[in-house]
Amino acid sequence: MEWFAVFFTTFGFIFALIDPLGYVPLFLAMTATDSKERRQRMLRRACTTAFFVLLIFILLGHSILAFFHISIPALQISGGLILLFIGFEMLNLLHSKEPLTPSEENEASQKDDISIVPLAIPMLSGPASIVAVVVLTAKSSAVANYLVVILSVFLTLLITYFVLSASERIMKVVGLTGVNAASRIMGLLLSAMAVQFVIDGFLAIR
Repeated sequence: MEWFAVFFTTFGFIFALIDPLGYVPLFLAMTATDSKERRQRMLRRACTTAFFVLLIFILLGHSILAFFHISIPALQISGGLILLFIGFEMLNLLHSKEPLTPSEENEASQKDDISIVPLAIPMLSGPASIVAVVVLTAKSSAVANYLVVILSVFLTLLITYFVLSASERIMKVVGLTGVNAASRIMGLLLSAMAVQFVIDGFLAIR
């Protein structure tokens, strides 16, 4: 039961951070002239690339921390603050940079293939998700912890593939208001988990 509790907490955190529903309008805009088959090909490539990018940081997280002499509490506090900032953006409490600037969106909409840039990087596997998986794996060096994080990333990206594949239907059913509401819920969950990261970091150095 404890393993399942850890898994659902980790999965919920990563899913809230990546927030596939939040990318539905942007994905539709960037692929407006592409066929359904082409969209799915790009999505498969993007989700696969994002998975391997995050997998590298999951497996090398401890080595990266050791190389730069960064303690786990320091990473928890700094990572928690970064993720809290992202959560506030999702809640529309802060108005800073969007995942892509208007010029980047325009350039992306004119690209022949958006699967690697900007869809896989930085949208699905950007700095925030990289920080998150490093923080999550830094908590414990047990193999089970690594498997939980890897499985959570895999399932999140699998769901992301199906969500974005059905983006047209989702927009017809829930509309932009529904998508925004779901993103705000994800932002609330992410903010709460980010605060917990910060608390854990401070408790560890007391």
